[in-house]
Amino acid sequence: MKKRGIAWILALMMILPLCVQAESTWTCTNCGQSGNTGNFCPNCAAPKPDEEWTCPNCGQTGNTGNYCSNCATPRDGGAAEPPAAAAPAADPTLEQIPGETERVKVIPTGINASSFISNKSNPSLWSPANAADGNETTCWQFSAKKGLKGKSWIRLDYDYGAVVDEIWFKNGFWAVNDKGKDQYPINARLKAVKVEFLYAGESKFRDSTSLTLADESRNGWQQFSLGHHENVTQVRVAVVSVYKGSSFPNDVCLSEVMTVRHASAATAMSPQGTQTAVVYESRPDITGVGLLDKIATRSGPGTQFEEPGTFFPNTWKTETVLVLKKSFDNGVWWVQLDFRNGSKGHYRVWTGAKRVDVDLNRVAEDKWSYECDITPTNDVRLGPGGDYAKSACPITRYAVGNIYAQENGYVDVQYWYEDDGYDGEHRVWIPADCVFNLWNGDHSGET
Repeated sequence: MKKRGIAWILALMMILPLCVQAESTWTCTNCGQSGNTGNFCPNCAAPKPDEEWTCPNCGQTGNTGNYCSNCATPRDGGAAEPPAAAAPAADPTLEQIPGETERVKVIPTGINASSFISNKSNPSLWSPANAADGNETTCWQFSAKKGLKGKSWIRLDYDYGAVVDEIWFKNGFWAVNDKGKDQYPINARLKAVKVEFLYAGESKFRDSTSLTLADESRNGWQQFSLGHHENVTQVRVAVVSVYKGSSFPNDVCLSEVMTVRHASAATAMSPQGTQTAVVYESRPDITGVGLLDKIATRSGPGTQFEEPGTFFPNTWKTETVLVLKKSFDNGVWWVQLDFRNGSKGHYRVWTGAKRVDVDLNRVAEDKWSYECDITPTNDVRLGPGGDYAKSACPITRYAVGNIYAQENGYVDVQYWYEDDGYDGEHRVWIPADCVFNLWNGDHSGET
């Protein structure tokens, strides 16, 4: 090789390190020392600052980390990494079912039934709440003598408007008593049932599905598909026929009933193990409680309501009545009574609690569930049915009101005419088809 060529190569070898050194120098942001080449300032030992760069994807300037602060594009220009998805919040109306990933329990806000057998020492021992408490060794129990073919029923309520796809049962009474006696075969069980739905803004059940439950004990849930239903406020299971019990042929039992929605378990709360909120509106199968005095009555819980009359003025010591609800008004507790007054008729009216020998702690509180509009009607009763006495306050024009209960095709309403306002309130029972434009109330129980 010629000496000139060797000289050029030697020159380039000397120049290149200087160029690289020049390009990699930096100025200390702490003390201002320039020409630094290492990772720390030789003057003050401050660390070399991160090099700023411009994002090739969105143009964001001043980036110093490994990802763009605006769009998360990597420093080397690769594809942006999507942000991590937030975990879905658990829906408080849904509960996970152990072992299920795509089906969840729909949590009811209340449970009701046409009737239940009252135990003398524990009146709520067989109440409908036991069929939704998550404990298969308790049960709802009613008497078949109260009527089958749909006359006896249990109902799950959903104030929020639920989605329901399936219904599951644990049929009969799954308990074994202290003496080892299996309660399943000796009590009656459900056989044929009819499941029907009430939807938000409606007043009549529809979309009925007929099911036949198997007669089997402790064999897991019996699961039935119902089709997809939205905005459900009530699911009613009406009992058509039963399997008779060997010792108690007419005492019909149901350990658990549960409505189910098709949804990811990730959307639901973990199993709670707590009892369902309960609305005790059922009428126990008992003869009633005694009186402490003759009973002056009102159609509603307060002196502002119609006065049907004073009953049992001379026979009150030997009479019994059924106590259904209580309500507090103007410093006084009132109770709703149901009784027959001989040939004078059947009544469901209110009186001051001081006149009835009852423990108020065992009485459900009166609460309204829907607001509604009301059509004129002369069929205005002091109880849920045509065998109850007629009210002296027929509804002569369109009115508005609150619904407190529904039974036997009638609704218990507290109503007023809009131009009268609350000063002209009445409390009566009217046919269910006389109410329309229902909307959810606040369940405050205020009267």
